[in-house]
Amino acid sequence: MLRYDKEFDPRSDGSGSDGSEGDGPGGPVAGPGRYAADDEVYVFDDDEVVLAVNVALKTGRPLLLFGPPGSGKSTLAPNVARILGWEYYAHVVTARTEPEDLLWRFDALKRLNDAQAKQLVDDMGHYYTRGPLWRAFAAPGGKRSVVLIDEIDKADPDLPNSLLGPLGSLSFPVPWDDEQSVSVPPERAPFVVITTNDERELPRPFLRRCIVFELRSPTKKHLLKVAGSHLGERYEPELADKVAEHILDVRKKLEDPAAGPSTAEYLDALKASQQLGVVPGTPEWAALEAVTLRKRRDGAEPTG
Repeated sequence: MLRYDKEFDPRSDGSGSDGSEGDGPGGPVAGPGRYAADDEVYVFDDDEVVLAVNVALKTGRPLLLFGPPGSGKSTLAPNVARILGWEYYAHVVTARTEPEDLLWRFDALKRLNDAQAKQLVDDMGHYYTRGPLWRAFAAPGGKRSVVLIDEIDKADPDLPNSLLGPLGSLSFPVPWDDEQSVSVPPERAPFVVITTNDERELPRPFLRRCIVFELRSPTKKHLLKVAGSHLGERYEPELADKVAEHILDVRKKLEDPAAGPSTAEYLDALKASQQLGVVPGTPEWAALEAVTLRKRRDGAEPTG
């Protein structure tokens, strides 16, 4: 175990577990501070990832995560927020995401409709929606925040570098008034987690200003820990072990093992097997495995 002074320590989680894991967009169920307990499990059983989180927190740098699907890139951030008791904001990047979307979005249609209805509001702020970084900088009650910027490599190449200014200075001008700015003191700076699928090379200036960490494909030991943390009293060690073995078997048959079933797919198969009474090695299991784990990964043609 690595020994150092931790600002983030998953073992201090009030639930008494090592944290929680899965795959997916992550995030609150209905607003900051509320998290989906069933699909957002992340088990912090890797001392190196805990160190990476602490390095990012202490340096004030964003944490850039990359790794294969199912490695937990998107679920790390909400679980860090849960363990620390911080606010949580997320933005899933698409090809249409503009740099300013992470700060604000101007509702031109709403303003046009108000103008046509002769109900135009003088305060321009009425027509701006706050983005995740704005909300993190101005979190209620002076609370600190975790911000997830998911799949940044899907955006225009200019977007990563556009983050350098706001994250470096911890401030940005109000869009409708250059004389005003939104800022946050360093001691309340948000912890920013950025994920990439490695589909596009990110700008070097951006990479130099990030703490970079690669998450690995989940091992059998990790999957079993996830199942135990996730299922609690419903955990059946023998069944969990058998389903984990099937995941490893699927991976061995793939050209790219990293493209194998994710942690969330493992949990789907395990829950279905448990609740439907489907035992590995039976014809019913073969059908269940096809829809939860294989999903044509092996290149097989669909049947029927």
